[in-house]
Amino acid sequence: MSDKHPHIYEPTTAITDYIICILSFIFGWITLSIQDSHFHQLWGTSFILIGIGALFGGTSHGFGPKISELSNAIIWRLTLIFVASTAIVLAMSPTLFFISGRGVNIIYGIGSLLLITFYNKSRTQTSFGSVVTFYLPLMMISLIGFILVFVFFGLTGALFIAIGLVVSLVASWVQVAKISLHKHFNYNDLFHVIQLLGIYLMYRGGIEIRPF
Repeated sequence: MSDKHPHIYEPTTAITDYIICILSFIFGWITLSIQDSHFHQLWGTSFILIGIGALFGGTSHGFGPKISELSNAIIWRLTLIFVASTAIVLAMSPTLFFISGRGVNIIYGIGSLLLITFYNKSRTQTSFGSVVTFYLPLMMISLIGFILVFVFFGLTGALFIAIGLVVSLVASWVQVAKISLHKHFNYNDLFHVIQLLGIYLMYRGGIEIRPF
């Protein structure tokens, strides 16, 4: 543990994670307050999932070495599960523009199976790289989906969401490539800052879409 930060192991990473958590909860609450809209209920849920994942991630990065090994392992496993859950919901969201009725139930069933599959995978693979390989294809599905929504329905909000997803993918690339600006501002911290912009754009786009 760092002598300069005896109480927080990775302060910048933890703080930026907690900022993501707070903003995501706010965005989620505002989005979920849009009544009688299946899309906004699902879209708002994605922000809540992002916030919970960031809460667990920040706790693991900030206080992992100070808690028991078992507790830290559980917190980190939950982090991965909520990141994976977010990706699943993001991929499901644009499908609501193209399907209805029984088709929606099928999409929810596929999402549940994907989550169960990831949970089983996370029992043996606990690196962040394992969740990256899981969520990147789902993020691409979501991106393509919202681009199609913009093309076919002309919704500006869908374009904002697509741009936000691109920004989030860039953030993921920065993390995977381990691009750091400073020894006290590493690739995780830069990932979080870029991701904040992506999350805002996704929120802004979702709010602009009419309730349905």
